[in-house]
Amino acid sequence: MLVYGDHRETVDPRDRLSGLSERLAETTAMPAGIDRHGKLVGVLVEAGQVLQGVADAGWPAAELNDFLYRLAAAVVRSWDSRFAESGELPSVPTRDLPAEVELRLPEGFAFYAVYPEAYADAARRLKFNAAPRVIGIRSIGTTLAAITAAALGAPPPLTVRPFGDPFAREVELPTEAIEPDVHYIIVDEGPGLSGSSFGSVADALEIGGIPLERIAFLPSHNSDLGPQASEAHRHRWARAQRGAANFHDAWLTELFGPLEDITGCDPFERRKFLGKHAGARVLIKFAGLGSIGEAKLEMARLLHAAGFTPEPLGFVHGFLVERWCGDARPLGAPEKPIEEIGRYIGARARLFPAKEASGASIDELLTMCRRNIALAIGEESCRALDRFEAPVLQSRVHPVRTDNKLDRHEWLRMPDGRLLKSDALDHYQAHDLIGSQDIAWDVAGAVAEFGLSAGETRELIASTGCAVDLELLSFYAMAYASFRLGRAVIAVPNSAEAERYRTILHEHLQHVCRRTRRESLVG
Repeated sequence: MLVYGDHRETVDPRDRLSGLSERLAETTAMPAGIDRHGKLVGVLVEAGQVLQGVADAGWPAAELNDFLYRLAAAVVRSWDSRFAESGELPSVPTRDLPAEVELRLPEGFAFYAVYPEAYADAARRLKFNAAPRVIGIRSIGTTLAAITAAALGAPPPLTVRPFGDPFAREVELPTEAIEPDVHYIIVDEGPGLSGSSFGSVADALEIGGIPLERIAFLPSHNSDLGPQASEAHRHRWARAQRGAANFHDAWLTELFGPLEDITGCDPFERRKFLGKHAGARVLIKFAGLGSIGEAKLEMARLLHAAGFTPEPLGFVHGFLVERWCGDARPLGAPEKPIEEIGRYIGARARLFPAKEASGASIDELLTMCRRNIALAIGEESCRALDRFEAPVLQSRVHPVRTDNKLDRHEWLRMPDGRLLKSDALDHYQAHDLIGSQDIAWDVAGAVAEFGLSAGETRELIASTGCAVDLELLSFYAMAYASFRLGRAVIAVPNSAEAERYRTILHEHLQHVCRRTRRESLVG
């Protein structure tokens, strides 16, 4: 099933570095504490993105690499001092850079509560029998390698980009990078389904004469390799020294008291806790490090001011804090608050316009549909998609930061009668392929989740106060069901949820086929 997707953007790295200079100046002016530390980590994350883009473009990156390393050393000093001091912060380099590079969103920093500080702690628990040298796997390994090297007092790291089959990656290491009397630490997020990125770097080191006892792995968790791993990589992984940069909530506990983890088991769900602030219960939810999470706070404030979401109280080093609505009740099975949902969808469209190409294209959604429909229902059913012309539909898309998850359980009815939307900030920028879409995507989602009739759908559209393209809505209805089916199958195969979306999808396919036959007869 096709569900996941990469978030990439093309930028001028000089503009990004100029912005980093401003953020560093702001950080320097802040008083010591967790907020300054969080701001500094945010700068580190953005600098790592720029280095990733420049290195992937094949430009000399030694000066940027050194800048990132010195930033990482400042983060380590702040962490070690419990946020009391970070020392003098480095100046942003000004050398010539390409006019455009492609940046990849570091998924662990955006979605999965991967913290650079956890890598500093994990690196220090490793045992070395030679001087440590760090190799980071781009993308996110660019930043993680810098923090690891800084924590160990090792030289600035080397970063590499594996290539080839996702389940059988390869990598090329410069000959001069392989030194006989060095203990190598390979750093990345994961491992994922195969762990082949980690494995490709270890393969290259062993081919270069480095024995396994001088190779260590530093991943984000301590699980085994995934089901697509080769036997050779699985055998090595079991024998090698490994750290695990697991998330630790001690600093959150210091701020919000004993925490209750309410994350749940959905692999797409972000880490979240219940705690206390100023004597009241609060929801503490991971929103993303640095500017990623700061942007979510601004969205939360706008949506709350418009009356649609719980009150945001602040942002603390990657976590959004909002008032806990403990006295709210979920919607009952027969409830269909069509007008309220429509107003919410329309308000999002007006408040949060998005850049072009900030979400999956119609072509990409069609590819997803064909793949998921073929696997779930059958290859023959994909013929229903032939009526949709990607260039025509794409010209009708006006992207906004859509909600993308209008499930019934996401809505809360307050004692005073207000309807609030929970979990409203993350899904347009989740680790999936959807991203920002036309308002018709959220309309299609609401129709599917609440089982709206044709008349109720017209009422929903009218309530948005926006123009909704009906042909685009027809395609999105099928694409939404295809995507949610794939998501459900990945989370829990053969679940009732998966069967529900399969039924919705089958109904859409039949409707499109009947419509196509009628049009053919008319023609």
